[in-house]
Amino acid sequence: MRRCSRARLAVCAAISLALAGPTIAWAAPAPTDEHLLYNVMFGGLHVGDLQVTLKQNDTGYSTEMNMSARGVMKFLKNFRADMHGEGAFVQKGTDKELMPQPAQYNRAWSTDEFAANMTMNFDPATHTATTKERVFNPATGEDVKREDMPWNNRRTLKPVPADMRTNVFDPMAAFIAGRQQLMAQGGMEPGKTFRVPIYDGSRRYDVVGKTGAVRTVTINGKEQLLLPVTTKIEPVFGFTRDSEEGMRSAEGKIYFTPDERFIPVQVVAGNDMFTGVLNLAADCGTSPQACVDADAANITN
Repeated sequence: MRRCSRARLAVCAAISLALAGPTIAWAAPAPTDEHLLYNVMFGGLHVGDLQVTLKQNDTGYSTEMNMSARGVMKFLKNFRADMHGEGAFVQKGTDKELMPQPAQYNRAWSTDEFAANMTMNFDPATHTATTKERVFNPATGEDVKREDMPWNNRRTLKPVPADMRTNVFDPMAAFIAGRQQLMAQGGMEPGKTFRVPIYDGSRRYDVVGKTGAVRTVTINGKEQLLLPVTTKIEPVFGFTRDSEEGMRSAEGKIYFTPDERFIPVQVVAGNDMFTGVLNLAADCGTSPQACVDADAANITN
């Protein structure tokens, strides 16, 4: 179970930064309305569907990710996760450029045996994140202590200090922040670096990365010109020694289109124990039936 926990964190971190870019500037937020469907692959097997929705204008944003288990993973755990974030765009210091400021983040996940709901709020004055979370048995509704879940090995980690939860991004706000940074860069130069601080409700980590040169990549037999970004996770607080070592050994590779949309086409995350892959399956804006079919499959399977 510990390996699954590492895998989920690495893949979710890669997803959160799937639109991330290497620059120190912030772009003026362009109006955006994206709805994308991804296949989640482990060991060459299709184990889940991931839908990403992003809406933003010059005043604020909302973004959502919904992941449902498919195939063998659904048979084993019937896993589902839903995340939603929203916030505003605020002026950065005396600059005229705008940066995302998260207001709230919600995360819910469930399996056959366990479920959890978490709400993260950001203080509008201090920008410090605080969370409330409930873990429970979905069949009975009874509360479950986090340390009693089998994959935690009954270890209780110290809460993240307030100063480490200040001026950070939740995973969905990181999605927005990375996209803004990439748009501000304006070019596709290799060798640029970036760092995004993330607080997920129980752990603090940074995602750092470096761009490569735009090149031809073959995915599912189709050649595409894509911009590669190599990412690493740097644990900051809230990790056991084993999980910290696992995260430091993990590496992600993100390939996205070098155009005005910056759409992630493939995300690869893994270490010597696992490899997870996200492949863009459909643009629901132009192929809505694909997402309708995916929703139907998740209901009936």
